[in-house]
Amino acid sequence: LVKFDFLGLRTLTIIDWAVKMINAQEEDRTDNKLNIDNLPLDDAVVYKLLQQGETTAVFQLESRGMKDLIKRLLPNSFEDIIALVALFRPGPLQSGMVDDFIDRKKGTKDVVYPHPELAPVLGNTYGVILYQEQVMQIAQVLANYSLGGADILRKAMGKKDPEVMGKQRVLFMDGATKRGVDEELAGSIFDLMEKFAGYGFNKSHSAAYALVSYQTAWLKTHYPSYFMAAVLSADMQNTDKIVILIEECRSMKLVLVPPDVNGGQLHFTVNDRGEIVYGLGAIKGLGQGPVSAILAAREQREFTSLLDFCQRVDTRSVNKRTLEALIKAGAFDRLSDLEIDLSRAMLMSGLRNSMQAAEQGSRNQASGVEDLFGEIKPVTPAVDEFNNSVACRPWPEQQRLAAEKETLGLYLSGHPIEEYLPELAQITKERLANLRPQRNSQLIAGLLVSIRTMKSKSGDTIAFLVLDDRSARFEVSLFAKEYEKFREVLQKDAILVVDCVVTLDDYSGNMRGRAKQVMKLVDARQQRVRRLCLDLKAEKLHKDFCKKLAHILEPYHPQRKKTQAVSGQVPVNGASSMSAQAEQAQYSGCPVVVHYERFAAKGCIMLGADWTVSPHDELIQKLRSEYGKGTVRLEYS
Repeated sequence: LVKFDFLGLRTLTIIDWAVKMINAQEEDRTDNKLNIDNLPLDDAVVYKLLQQGETTAVFQLESRGMKDLIKRLLPNSFEDIIALVALFRPGPLQSGMVDDFIDRKKGTKDVVYPHPELAPVLGNTYGVILYQEQVMQIAQVLANYSLGGADILRKAMGKKDPEVMGKQRVLFMDGATKRGVDEELAGSIFDLMEKFAGYGFNKSHSAAYALVSYQTAWLKTHYPSYFMAAVLSADMQNTDKIVILIEECRSMKLVLVPPDVNGGQLHFTVNDRGEIVYGLGAIKGLGQGPVSAILAAREQREFTSLLDFCQRVDTRSVNKRTLEALIKAGAFDRLSDLEIDLSRAMLMSGLRNSMQAAEQGSRNQASGVEDLFGEIKPVTPAVDEFNNSVACRPWPEQQRLAAEKETLGLYLSGHPIEEYLPELAQITKERLANLRPQRNSQLIAGLLVSIRTMKSKSGDTIAFLVLDDRSARFEVSLFAKEYEKFREVLQKDAILVVDCVVTLDDYSGNMRGRAKQVMKLVDARQQRVRRLCLDLKAEKLHKDFCKKLAHILEPYHPQRKKTQAVSGQVPVNGASSMSAQAEQAQYSGCPVVVHYERFAAKGCIMLGADWTVSPHDELIQKLRSEYGKGTVRLEYS
């Protein structure tokens, strides 16, 4: 019986979703629907995308190692993609076969065929025996094997059966010599076939994979929004993968519309402007049930407020926890004209009242009771649901972004490093995107987005950090000594300042850094900050200003922090009391300067030595919350 292996590929579903979205969107514009099975296989733009290594989400070609191989091989034909799939395996990579293939393709090494008659057989692989089918063809061409006999030879070589191989060598030698092939040459060719048969890959399998790879690369090149929306939908429950794919969308300059209860669907979709609309199902805590309830209620009309949403959506499917996730993810932002931080703070503050009013309305409606004036509560747009809520402050930017990270797994409406960029510009000379190789070390800074470790040949641990400053991502390596010294500082999502040597990697062509020192931002501040400045207008200088400012600053005086740390009351930045004691014993604090403006007059006051402070984030956030975002700055020498 013939044996068939059926392989289920999620990528085929991704292609199907993308094609259906494209054809649905293009339906009104053209009669020519996209047929994914009729693509030209010589599209130069697609090969340009591949050669640049922009293969994230491209089937079989998206791993780090594969990207490096692509950049070395520079595929420019469909045959090259077939070869890529076959080459990227341990056997070919470790045998030197890959290097030989690339050198011959680039012309740095001559293409040599074991026998002139094998040029048609090995021409596509530059004389390298890469596929199992080539082993069979060589046996046919040189030794007059039948197709069935050649397949027996292929199986024998794959299994390395000595008894069968002995018989096959005799058959091959006899057939080759009868065709006039030198006996010694025939023996060496058989040995060569036997060697490469262990690495040989089934070309029909590789070609089938390569076609799917090409189709995904073609979609990514010509319909990037639709393709990435389909890929994001397929990985919707995998937060780590979503983060990678969202970053890829940003690098592709695709516009991503945040979650929206009035515009989003269960999956990621593409709107009329070609923007990717965030899938509501990708919000943590929302599954198909809650999203279906939202979409069912929205069919009547769009939601106008949080109260309107609570009144119309089935609360058995969308509970308080789900509503909190929607608020934190920003799905209600477009219902209000308020700034994001204030809108989300007010929504969260008014959530309880809105739910209670909606529940009361549902109970009254179920019992047939009506309010004296017709409705329990008037439903008006914007901020009606906040009328009975307590006054609230806007969320600090870091709190808003942390809430997004909690519900989406990533920062969507901003980046935690943005508010630090003016400060970091005083510490570092260049953003990550502008770094150039230098002999001397230089200071760089960024948010630590990932850490990976590996063992060296000697057994030491080497760490690789990826820093992000919103201009670019940059990889920094820490060798064993540095890794052991600074490993406690390496906390994901922390802003780090790194003293490193930037070099150009000969293998990949990318720039990399080797770290000499790693610091948290607060440690860099303590080393370099000259003073903390408050820039205030007259209206902020109320009669209790000094008392209020003293109350905010007092806990952050180094001597008081030192006393608290020693007594075990307040650990600094999550550190132990002993480390806090050591830190504060060496740090006397930075002065605080108040710049004020009253009418046409400007003034400046430097507070006394008793009011020097440790410039921790917590203090800066408190001052910004009290006096405004743009009022606090740090000056460096």
